[in-house]
Amino acid sequence: MTIRPVEQRRASEVVRAQLIELIESGHYAVNDRLPSEAELAQSFSVSRSVIREALHSLNALGLTRSHAGKGTFVASDHLSSRLLMGRYLPAQLGEIRRALEVPSARLAAERRTAADLKKLQQLVQRFGATPEPGKRIEIDADLHIGIAAATGNPLFELLVGDLRQVLQDQALTLTKIEGRAEQADVEHQRILDAIVAGDGAAAAAAMEAHLDSVAALSEEGQPVVPSRRSR
Repeated sequence: MTIRPVEQRRASEVVRAQLIELIESGHYAVNDRLPSEAELAQSFSVSRSVIREALHSLNALGLTRSHAGKGTFVASDHLSSRLLMGRYLPAQLGEIRRALEVPSARLAAERRTAADLKKLQQLVQRFGATPEPGKRIEIDADLHIGIAAATGNPLFELLVGDLRQVLQDQALTLTKIEGRAEQADVEHQRILDAIVAGDGAAAAAAMEAHLDSVAALSEEGQPVVPSRRSR
């Protein structure tokens, strides 16, 4: 894997995702010292403040440890922390997601426009076709924000959008669970099918089932068995 320059928008999130991939793939092994902030900033074509933010997140997730005057070292080759962004428990995020995303799925099914459907269909297709975890979690967040936008109420979009970083942190903790990407694809498709059908109750139920799955895996870390994708 090679480092790819990234755009400034959500740059720290993209840098963090790439560094996690580099660590989990063994490119940087446990006890290895990461390149300096200046070196990473040059490699990623971002500012040092972006690198500092990304490294802070890696420390919070337990992947690295920083030592003053010595640098940042790899502490683990897999995500083990249950805290999201170093501050929130999965159960806390789950409560907020249910309060926002279940009703937003219902309203999206009842109010969506042709443009909304096209956008959501494209995002679901891109999610299923994207093998790279770092990119896939961005698409996942875009999809959930897109469903909120399809309600026609800008406050749903604003509030779910404000959760983007913590949603991606949660998704990162699930990327190494065998079969999770395929199961999430199935769950997303069921939500989309209900929205396409204009069935608010089914959309809400599909979103609730999706959040149930996320919650169970976030708490237990158990593998899931992909089911047949229904159309």
